[in-house]
Amino acid sequence: MQELAEKGLERALILGAEYADVRIIENERRTISVRDSKSDKLSHTLGLGFGVRLIYNGGWGFAGSREVTEESVNKTVDQAISIGRASSLTTKKKVELVKVPSFVTSYETKIVKDPMSVPLEDILEVLISADKAFRSKSPHVRSTTSQIEARREIKYTVTSEGSKILQKFYLCGGEGRGIVRGNGQTQKRTYEINYSSRGYENIEDVDLPALASQAALEAESLLNAESCPLETKSDIILDDSNLGLQIHETIGHGTELDRVLGTEVDYAGMSFLTLDKKGKFRYGSNLVNFVADATVEGGAGSFGFDDEGVPAKRVDLVKEGRFVGYQSSRETAAEIGDYSSSGAMRASSPLNLPLVRMNNINLLPGDWKSGEIIEDTKDAILMRGQNLYSVDQMRLNFQFGPEIGWRIKNGEVTEVIRNPNYTAMSYEFWSSVDAIARDGWTMYALTGCAKGKPVQGVVVGHGGSRTRFRNIRIGVTGGT
Repeated sequence: MQELAEKGLERALILGAEYADVRIIENERRTISVRDSKSDKLSHTLGLGFGVRLIYNGGWGFAGSREVTEESVNKTVDQAISIGRASSLTTKKKVELVKVPSFVTSYETKIVKDPMSVPLEDILEVLISADKAFRSKSPHVRSTTSQIEARREIKYTVTSEGSKILQKFYLCGGEGRGIVRGNGQTQKRTYEINYSSRGYENIEDVDLPALASQAALEAESLLNAESCPLETKSDIILDDSNLGLQIHETIGHGTELDRVLGTEVDYAGMSFLTLDKKGKFRYGSNLVNFVADATVEGGAGSFGFDDEGVPAKRVDLVKEGRFVGYQSSRETAAEIGDYSSSGAMRASSPLNLPLVRMNNINLLPGDWKSGEIIEDTKDAILMRGQNLYSVDQMRLNFQFGPEIGWRIKNGEVTEVIRNPNYTAMSYEFWSSVDAIARDGWTMYALTGCAKGKPVQGVVVGHGGSRTRFRNIRIGVTGGT
């Protein structure tokens, strides 16, 4: 792998590339699923390929192939040169990149137990046990599914600036879901082991059947629950994966600099966080601090270096409520006059061109205890679980419909609320935050964040803890 990558780089420079990088990637994915307490699917795939990205006369060229041979490398480099030559004829401005030091190094995810070597029988036993646990607690169950997935990737990147970087990543996690029907209602409740850059110990550290049992009890409670109050305002509290999704869709996508500059808008649009707002715009309350941090151990979006050879780092996006920074590439950083890239360039496969992608977008902990937030709350709805959501093309207006809610009255969690939902504008929503917990901070993951055309799906992480939002519109029906 390494020798072929270096030969490809050498050929690109001989043919006139001003800059070039070559990525050779070997990946492996293993997915095991269960449906209705029986084994359903086993998928174990292997992949190999490489991508060549270069600048020729100020224009980008890119090509990739699944055939990793010297002949294919030569042909692919030639193709990238041809594309670069063609794009240089139409580009209005020559590509400029901010500088980055060269690195000759390696990075590897820390794991205890290789998830690819765990016997299938052991994984099926865990999944079937969880599936049965859900069914045992739910007399109204109609279907159940559960899944455990593991990924491994080895990536070797060389650049014309002298970097030679070998990285090895692991990802492992699991999830399950049950559908219940009764009292004229159909409801679902999910449970999950957060996908993490860890080995199979990520599965073993969690009692999946216990999670399934609790999910089943909550699903049953939804069948006779009070519906979410309509067209009113209420305080709300978020403290699970739905908080992660909220972070993802608003500040996560909203601070991707290629969206702001209009260079990647085909999939899911642009952003209202335009360049004039940096350093000036009030995005949240003084309690709100967001960072993009690829260095978090175990984070689903953690790595050693991005696909441009930029080392992982922590970058402020929102500081004490003020919008202060973007997720960027070497090119987009240069375009707005930043001195360095945030290290956000990643591609979903060797055949895809890297894009500005989230790594771990985290809401930093506050000063409250989780229990104190509940005790301090007079009237609110605690909402959990990812179900339905909608976000506009500028990452400004949104509506979220979590799976389940609980009414909080005078500091106590009371009855279950069915079909909770809320809507707001991004900056007004985060400006309403008046309490963030310092305990219970958790990393959540999305394993298929989609962007670009052709669409690329990458793994990202989002950290957060219990957070209270004041006076939010809930129970939206579409009226005014």
